[in-house]
Amino acid sequence: MHDLVHLERRGIPAVGIATAPFAAEAIEQARRLGMPGSRVVYIPHPVQLLTDGELAARADAAFPAVLEALTENP
Repeated sequence: MHDLVHLERRGIPAVGIATAPFAAEAIEQARRLGMPGSRVVYIPHPVQLLTDGELAARADAAFPAVLEALTENP
């Protein structure tokens, strides 16, 4: 969230990606950093044990949501 907020404050659109169980933490961290409306896409958990191919599939699956978050009207 720190990187996302840093980029947004510099005028660079950003979207965070987190696994679903960490949604509350991401929302709270964004609020505490002064950017409660930060765009975040949540993906299924866990990711740490995925193969490269499985991780790439997760990224491909999340891409439309990331693109939508970047192009939607704030």
